[in-house]
Amino acid sequence: MSPKRLLLLAFLSCFQIHPLYSEDLDEVESQESQLPHYLRDDGIRRVASLTKDNFANTLKHSRLAVVLFYLTSKDHPESEKAWESDEKLLELVGRVLQPQGITVGKVNIEQQYELAQSVGIRYAGSIVIFHKGKQVDYLGHRSADILVTFLHKMLEQPITTIDTKKQRKLFDEIESSKVVGFFDKSSSQYKEYHEAAMNFQPLIPFFVVTDKKQAKQFRLKKVNTLQFYKPFEKPIAFPSNKAITEDNIKDFIEKNKKEILAKIKLENIHAVWSAKAKGFLITAFVRPKTEEGAKFFSLVKNLARGFKENDNLTFVWVDPDPFPMMREYWQKSYKIDVTKPSLGVVDPKQ
Repeated sequence: MSPKRLLLLAFLSCFQIHPLYSEDLDEVESQESQLPHYLRDDGIRRVASLTKDNFANTLKHSRLAVVLFYLTSKDHPESEKAWESDEKLLELVGRVLQPQGITVGKVNIEQQYELAQSVGIRYAGSIVIFHKGKQVDYLGHRSADILVTFLHKMLEQPITTIDTKKQRKLFDEIESSKVVGFFDKSSSQYKEYHEAAMNFQPLIPFFVVTDKKQAKQFRLKKVNTLQFYKPFEKPIAFPSNKAITEDNIKDFIEKNKKEILAKIKLENIHAVWSAKAKGFLITAFVRPKTEEGAKFFSLVKNLARGFKENDNLTFVWVDPDPFPMMREYWQKSYKIDVTKPSLGVVDPKQ
């Protein structure tokens, strides 16, 4: 048996972990009580019921639209509870964002099956954001503050220009995946780059440099070149034999976006920890800013690099500090102390 496999088995013996099923804690009631008086429930329903007859027109007249596609069934209390929680969430989001021209809507999949199918909905409970002709799935934690922050970021410019030390520092401080390109902003290639960026906003930030001096720092030698940066890996260059088009850039990122060690964050928890994940999730609970956590995290990174080519394993890590509401759930479900470094296997399909 190879040393690499022995190391993996040693890690997996750290604790027993049960199969994961997705669970969002209902935080809506507590958030409601913390709101200023002018944002508390005033009895006005702001979530619009959307159908195939009014859907396109609603999107046309909205600065941005966030839509829940749902199913309800009295025969399945869990679906009813999930729907009630999601509806409260959307009403709260609507009270905050409707004055800013943002539409909050819902679509009953059973009644509007053709509409849901045309949008590409595969799962009941999907929250989809429609903005400037783009469609983005919301796969973050279902709490109003996280969703509102996510939507505000959707309204920001999708590309940040790097022309100062402060902006370069901002780029360097981003620990997640990111893209940087060297373009003339008046070119057609930059317009394609801009369109591509909107498909990944805000989870994958895009940056641009416009002069040779700045481009040289990123090893971008020619105009109309770009690189994809991922945590703990060397940058990946966009193929020189491919044209700079929105579709080609999207395909390039989709093909390469799997990280060797992905961090679970509030805004992407269901994108990383998903039932759609292939194979198994090798999951580390670690606080890397502690001395014990830093040593453990270094070992986890080396382990993840060793299994980089294995498509049936996805390495993820969780810093439990941003998830105070989830700690008790994790500790009871997985029989672990999340304040101490732990590693185990999760089957996301169970």
